[in-house]
Amino acid sequence: MSADVCAVSPRGDRVASAADQGGSSVIPGLLLHLLSSASPRSVGAGEFLSVLAVRRYLGEPSGEAGPCAAPCYLYDVTVTDGNCQLRCHLSPRLNPLVQRNCVRAGCGIRITRCSLVYEEKRLNRCFLQIEELELGGMEHHPQMDASAPGCAPLRTLASTQRGRVLLATMLSATPVKGGRTHYLPLWNNTDPSGPEWNSTKHSPAPEGQLDAACRFISLQHLARTWRTGVDFPHLLVRVMYKSRLRYYGRPSTKVDFPYQAYLEVADHSGMMPMVLWNSLCREWYQSLHVGAVLLLHRYSVKQGYQQRTWATHCDSQVKSFRFVEICLNPREPRTEIQIVPTKQVKAEWRLPDIKYNFITRVELDKMPDPYTCDVIGVVTFVGRCQRRRKEEGSEDFYLYRWVHAVDGSTQQPFILELFATSQPETFQQIHPMTYLVCTQMRVVREFGISYLTTSNESQIYISGLHKGKPYTQDPKVQAFIQWVKGQHEKQLLKKSVMGGYYSFPPAPSLFQDYCKNLSDEAALTSASDLKKVIASLHYREHRRIALQATIVAVRYIGLTELVEGQGTDHVQNARDMSGPSLKEDNVSSQLSSEPVRSGERPEKDLNQPAERLRTAPTKAQRRCQSPVLNHYALRRRYPLRNSQKTDNSKGKTSRMSRKKFPDAPGVMRRRKPASRSRAGLLKRKASDRVPDDTVNGKGFSQAAEEPVAANKVSDEDARTEETEMNSTSRCTWESTLWPEIKEHLSVHLQFGQLLSESVPRTFDYKHRDFLMQRCNLQPAEYKADAVTSSMDLERFGPACDHGYYSVTIVGINHQVAIDVVFRPSMKSHEGLCTLGHPMESHDNRLASILASGYICDEQSTSGNQQGPATASPDHIVRTAADLDNLHVICIMDLCHHGGDNSEAILNKIYMVTE
Repeated sequence: MSADVCAVSPRGDRVASAADQGGSSVIPGLLLHLLSSASPRSVGAGEFLSVLAVRRYLGEPSGEAGPCAAPCYLYDVTVTDGNCQLRCHLSPRLNPLVQRNCVRAGCGIRITRCSLVYEEKRLNRCFLQIEELELGGMEHHPQMDASAPGCAPLRTLASTQRGRVLLATMLSATPVKGGRTHYLPLWNNTDPSGPEWNSTKHSPAPEGQLDAACRFISLQHLARTWRTGVDFPHLLVRVMYKSRLRYYGRPSTKVDFPYQAYLEVADHSGMMPMVLWNSLCREWYQSLHVGAVLLLHRYSVKQGYQQRTWATHCDSQVKSFRFVEICLNPREPRTEIQIVPTKQVKAEWRLPDIKYNFITRVELDKMPDPYTCDVIGVVTFVGRCQRRRKEEGSEDFYLYRWVHAVDGSTQQPFILELFATSQPETFQQIHPMTYLVCTQMRVVREFGISYLTTSNESQIYISGLHKGKPYTQDPKVQAFIQWVKGQHEKQLLKKSVMGGYYSFPPAPSLFQDYCKNLSDEAALTSASDLKKVIASLHYREHRRIALQATIVAVRYIGLTELVEGQGTDHVQNARDMSGPSLKEDNVSSQLSSEPVRSGERPEKDLNQPAERLRTAPTKAQRRCQSPVLNHYALRRRYPLRNSQKTDNSKGKTSRMSRKKFPDAPGVMRRRKPASRSRAGLLKRKASDRVPDDTVNGKGFSQAAEEPVAANKVSDEDARTEETEMNSTSRCTWESTLWPEIKEHLSVHLQFGQLLSESVPRTFDYKHRDFLMQRCNLQPAEYKADAVTSSMDLERFGPACDHGYYSVTIVGINHQVAIDVVFRPSMKSHEGLCTLGHPMESHDNRLASILASGYICDEQSTSGNQQGPATASPDHIVRTAADLDNLHVICIMDLCHHGGDNSEAILNKIYMVTE
């Protein structure tokens, strides 16, 4: 974003603060100043305001846009000073602040320039537009807890005509600009958004109408006679399948609520598609559940639209009439919809039962692509919510997350790619240990890998929502329930993981296969465009790119350094986040224990490394640089290749270096007791799972990684620590060409430190609300009861107890370099076996690890198979010389986490051969 977006305008007049005015509210003074000015522009507030809500809606058509032009969106921001609220329009050039989650519910902003804007195409429409703003600290502010701040202090505006117009606009529930009648969800277009969607309809059909069976028309008769009639008799049908919402709005669309949802309904004679149109979606979509019985009147019938996806029927006895469809319209005529209570449904109606096609995990590998099935399982892993751009340059995104669930038929879980199914409350509350049912899932089989993805007709159910659902009597569901009763909760909790970086499906073995479904332009990204690609990422947008490059430097960062290096300058505080208020489900009463997790550090200790790191750059540098600390930026001044000289001298130079850069990863230093205690606790928790005193199950020596407790440092322990420090210094490699290349670089992007959001965390059922809050997207509205201000993500131990590699990659033209994270898995690691793809042993050289994505540790070899070479970080980094001046293609996963936090992780490499 441009630097002037948050700049204070020198032309703006500053409105006196609340203290200066002798009052307690900033907003009325700001508005009175604007209304009394002859030219209502260049006015700014003197104090920070808290953002209560950020709302998105469809923009206006531009002069150049055609009827099929991609939509652009506008944003309204609701702010408060603790006494009253003000809904403002955000200038379109400030949209990137919302798209990158800088301006969000719960943050503070200072309006440095704003203006009153009149809509020239609408009468009596005036609103406040924010032209420039300044971002405040991301701390929770007491003024946000004010009880029900409203617009009462603004009633004084009604004394003038302009004030009355402004007040009327502020009090309306519709977007302030453009004449739109509704808001959209903040991060996608699939989910219902707003209180008007959440009202459940209760309009049972009268007994008299249900008894008059002769007045009903069957679907078979309707399919034969629909061309000859207009006013059709009542229909009595059951909802068999239900699609997600489809938003078809464009800037030129004149429909107030451009939504559509289709269902498939059936009676004793057959099944027919039914379409819910426009404002009826808002009124009825949340109430028309699968299995509901409906009484319909004043509907219309037309020829069926065939260019859509269809649910896969599980009952071959039900005849389908897809050449026609029933239309439920909000007007001309308005359809009458009534839901028949379950107790009033009669057997003589012969409505078909809903049948399912549940499969077990062991059966999945035999299913063809794209087989449709239903699954049930206990969730063991929940990934963070991510977004995928629908088209290049578009502002529309798919919302999805990855989930693992086990059903007892095998140790392998179902790997589920869950896209938003217009069930936002369910989608956001998926967590480990819940019972998950997914219907109408499609099998995807790529390069020998099988997983399931949602279809347009999929529905998701979690614990607390299963009661009364038709699938509860299915034999395989009953078998799953019996298996669950015999499981130990502690064993399931030990395997439960939440959040972090998760890359699936893995890139294929051959680059030609990787490019199979990509265009020539999308197959490779030029190094010169890399900075622009990363800067264009929206909040939680995931993107995978391929880059021709050379690897010039590698550094291993162990667990201790990972714990020390993770501060708060690149991790959002928990108090900044607000999430949905979550209800206790019926599983909570069954859980009698909590998973073992790492110990807690005081909040002061958690924040300390970030504060120390911030003392080195100047204020101007901090404003423009990436918040991720770059190891190599420090190594330019203190090269790692001279670290032996520094250790040997142990004199003034070494002490001055440590004083100036106390946490510089490239400078050898003695670890502090607090950090050693924290890291030792993490390692002790990991060792509980692997009963080997010498090797921790990952091929790493315990003596090389587990620090000594602060209160038991003996002479022998000090010598061990010195050996550890020397060993760590050797876990670094640089190409012989790197010193010369970096002197001529035009850009060096710095993403070589693992973000806290990238680390999968062990699941703690007691604090599941907080973990779900951090894995879900930023909510559109601030909710005080959903903010967990006293917790930090670092208190939850990492699911993997090994470190990672910081890899420096240079484009083939040697003009652009980027530091990225590479965190290989372990072949014997239980979590990796769940990926379901064949894993062959290799020589544990860095080139093989980068090409495969995993390390062959000693546990992964059978007794009859020759074991791989040692998997210690020192050995792996020493083999990096094989990559010197080697042309490779790097597959990188990019993800934006809000603000200036972007994640760049090396997925794998392909060797380029002549």
